[in-house]
Amino acid sequence: MRRPHQPLWIALAATAAVFLTAGPISLMAWAQGPTPNDKRHARPHSSPSLDTPTATPSPSSSSAAPTPTPATSPSSAAPAGAAPFAFGTLVTRLEHATEESSRGVTVAMMELSWANYEPAAGQFNAAYAQQMRARLATLRAAGMRVTLGLGIHFTPGWIFEYPDSRYVNQRGQVANELNVVFNQAIRSRVDGYLRQVNRDLGFGNFWAVRLTSGGDPEVLYPGGGSYWAFDANAQNGAQLPPSMARNPLPGWRPGQQSVSLTQVRAWADWYVHGLDDVVAWQMRLISSLGFGGYYQLLTPGSGTRPDGYARAIANYLPDGVTGVGAVWQTFYASLPDKHGVVAYVSSMADGSGGDDSCTLGDAAIPVSDSQADRWSAARWIARLAHEYGLPASGENPGWNMPSSLNTKYVDGSSSGMMAVSVRQMTSCRFQGMYWAHDENLWNGRVPFDRYADWVATTNGGA
Repeated sequence: MRRPHQPLWIALAATAAVFLTAGPISLMAWAQGPTPNDKRHARPHSSPSLDTPTATPSPSSSSAAPTPTPATSPSSAAPAGAAPFAFGTLVTRLEHATEESSRGVTVAMMELSWANYEPAAGQFNAAYAQQMRARLATLRAAGMRVTLGLGIHFTPGWIFEYPDSRYVNQRGQVANELNVVFNQAIRSRVDGYLRQVNRDLGFGNFWAVRLTSGGDPEVLYPGGGSYWAFDANAQNGAQLPPSMARNPLPGWRPGQQSVSLTQVRAWADWYVHGLDDVVAWQMRLISSLGFGGYYQLLTPGSGTRPDGYARAIANYLPDGVTGVGAVWQTFYASLPDKHGVVAYVSSMADGSGGDDSCTLGDAAIPVSDSQADRWSAARWIARLAHEYGLPASGENPGWNMPSSLNTKYVDGSSSGMMAVSVRQMTSCRFQGMYWAHDENLWNGRVPFDRYADWVATTNGGA
């Protein structure tokens, strides 16, 4: 089982054939599929349902959601990119929330599990919902703004009984992940789950919501480098969601040179736009339920830059990073509604681009300029955020994600992961950042005082 907040590393070697950027996974390794260091398949620290909180207040006897306290809306929030930056942690531990908040770490994150929330179709776990209400209440009582992970990728087993519930690639291989992009029947079940979450917790009680593609922990198709649009519905079947454009080349498969490159480009854009559609659908639903905060779109790594995307199309889409849909310049440009959207990089200080910072001149460099290929993931996502008028935020890679970065993770120097993350946050004018993960600030791995000192130094008296 995978950790819900694990960033996927998409910054690949500078010599890769279809993209140019530095990073810890080679193109060959990506094409071969997950490796022991692939963070999307690492062992989770715990299931959300098993993370028993301490110091939990007695919840209300009512099963209704807490009365929402008006959250800071995107339109009324302080300008992004200036102190005080919003410092937070991932999977915030309740026993430390008050101390963290008192020292300036004022954003918490909690993650749900759909599998534990709805263990059988239409049957919701009241005890689990009560535990989550108590968690939310504790974090808010500590003075924290709370970010919610929906946990759709913690998928209940019963959902896979639905036809075409898993992705299929061009070779007929079936993925383990739930297919929320191309299956309206699956979306309808997710709709019921999210409406129950709103009844129990109230989306209006959250500052931000983390959005993914549904079956994946981030806004991605399954890994392995192939293309996952070959189930019946992706081929214009009856359950293709009505908001999705129809497949422009049903029956065509990447690598086949039987169509024009213009048609290949149309198909590739349609494939990336599938991720836009599943995100936009979640936004419409959650907004209709009273949420007025930020939508953090979890877009990891550098992805396929514009020139790499053009090369991939010219070669009829060979296996590679484009297969997971990580064409971020196309993805962010094509979002139908950008209100409240935060361009969120889940791989700050990952070593890509030499861990460089943003500069004042970045906005003058066109997104299509190949010199941006050498930038870090954080700098690239920040450039896209500026291009499309979005705030930005992010998180660092977690411990053992991969293990080759563990020395950097604990390094307290100016080149250590925490210092680099803060530098990228400030230079790129992010809203803030989350440290991955809260438990590692208290278990002796990285001292919480180090993070608190960075918060104090960065925000000062702001």
